Amino acid sequence: MILEFLKTVAMAYRAPRRSARAMLDRAPSMTDCALMVVLATLVQAIFGTLVDLALSGDGPSMSALGARMTEMALNFFMFAVLTAGAYGLGRRFGGRAEAPDMARVVAWHLLVTAFLAPLNLLGIHAITSASPEDGASALALLAPVSVGLSIWLFAAFVAEAHGFRRVGLVAVATVGGFIALGFVMMILATLFSLAPPPA
Repeated sequence: MILEFLKTVAMAYRAPRRSARAMLDRAPSMTDCALMVVLATLVQAIFGTLVDLALSGDGPSMSALGARMTEMALNFFMFAVLTAGAYGLGRRFGGRAEAPDMARVVAWHLLVTAFLAPLNLLGIHAITSASPEDGASALALLAPVSVGLSIWLFAAFVAEAHGFRRVGLVAVATVGGFIALGFVMMILATLFSLAPPPA
C-alpha cells in the first residue's frame, strides 16, 4: 500500500497532468482533501526532524511541536487561499473547473510537494549558515529549484482541472498570484505591527 502511494506521488513528478486527472477521476471528498493537507504536514514534519538530526543532532522538542501545529494551520490557510484563487482566476479566463475539483488538485499538490521539504530545508540551511567570506554552497540552489518545481506542478494541476492547454501561461499567472499574495501578506504584517498593543 505504501509502495503504491509512493508510485502515485512519483507519477505526479513524471506526468503531472496525468496525475491531476487521476485525482480528479477519483473525486475524493472534502474530508479526504483535509486529510491530504494533514498528511502533507506530517510528511514535512518527518523530513524536518530527519534534517535537524542530520545537521545538528537535535531531536524534536515541545517547541518543535508548537511549530508543527502552526505549520498545519498555515497549510490549511494556503489550501483555502490557493483553492479560491486558482478557481476564481481560472474561471475568469474561461476555465471549466468546479470548486470541489480545484480543492482536490490543490490538496494533492500540497501532499505531493511535501516531499520536496528536504530540498527546501537543505537549501535554506546552506543559505543561512554561509559565511560572508566563503558564500553559500551549491546546496543553496536546492531551495529555488524546489520552489520552481512546486510552481510548475501547481500550474500543471490547475491547467488540467480547468482544461487549459498551455501550462506555461498558468505558471506565469501563478507566479503573479504568489507575488500579489506576498504583497498582501506584507501589508497585513505591517498593519498588525503598527497596531497599538491591547490594553
